[in-house]
Amino acid sequence: MFQHAASYNGYLTELCQAAHADEADSIGNKLFPAVGVRTAVGTYKKRDIGNAFRVYRTALARGNSPTRIDTNATDGFYNCRPHALEVGTWKFDADQDDGGEEERESNLQELMSTQLVTREYQAVSIFKDGVPVTSGAGVWKGEAGAAANIINELDTLAITIQAGIGRRPNHLIFGQGAWVIAKNHPSLRELIQGQTVAVSLELLRNMLIFPDINVSVASMPYNPEARGKAGKLKTIMGMDVFMFYSSDAPTRNDMSAGKDFTMEPGGPEVLSEEKTLETVDTLYWSTDRQVTCPAAAARLEVA
Repeated sequence: MFQHAASYNGYLTELCQAAHADEADSIGNKLFPAVGVRTAVGTYKKRDIGNAFRVYRTALARGNSPTRIDTNATDGFYNCRPHALEVGTWKFDADQDDGGEEERESNLQELMSTQLVTREYQAVSIFKDGVPVTSGAGVWKGEAGAAANIINELDTLAITIQAGIGRRPNHLIFGQGAWVIAKNHPSLRELIQGQTVAVSLELLRNMLIFPDINVSVASMPYNPEARGKAGKLKTIMGMDVFMFYSSDAPTRNDMSAGKDFTMEPGGPEVLSEEKTLETVDTLYWSTDRQVTCPAAAARLEVA
């Protein structure tokens, strides 16, 4: 977006976007894959999912017209709002490595980490707001939860999603706290009784009705305290479990559960400004993350 601006920093933008594409601990890009758009404000289609799976008569008699299918799509709207964070590098610090970029790149790495954690927290919050928790499931702790059957509960979520959109869910994400409870639960340990193995993500995946689903644990922490206050880190997803369908190549109109409408699908850009005593690098991006197809997702709160 700012490639032709005087403040655009191509080197730092490439460094930042390379890190953006390799966010190993991030689930934000799974929940809301980027959909590049040309304008900040626009529309996308919310389709009647059942129409794509309706059966029609296709035979033609001489002189007859083909049967026309129903699409019945309504408009949804996105508004990519601008976002930015900045960091300053004091020229005295930069001069310590003979005017090199080491101090500045270190500050940029901290800026990118802050942006990643912030966006991760926002992504989980948006997903939880848009996907209602499944009632009557997720009670896995204590005496009340000892009789739960975790595999059955997860299979039920998967079947519900498949029935809703006609596609299998392809992502199952455990919050770190939820996975600790699940992997030690009697219903899973009984399935490996007599084997000298522990309950693993791979083992659980192979027990599910759709064993090709991608299973992962979200362990990214954040500081819940306000700026300037010390606080104990907590994991962002905590005791939640998310299951959803997401396209590998999302468009404005596919059935992914969530999407990130953005004018910078390759990642944020870096703008740089030289001031008297410091260099200021600004991380800039635009975004509108929405749960665009709630039927393609399900959520548990483990208790």
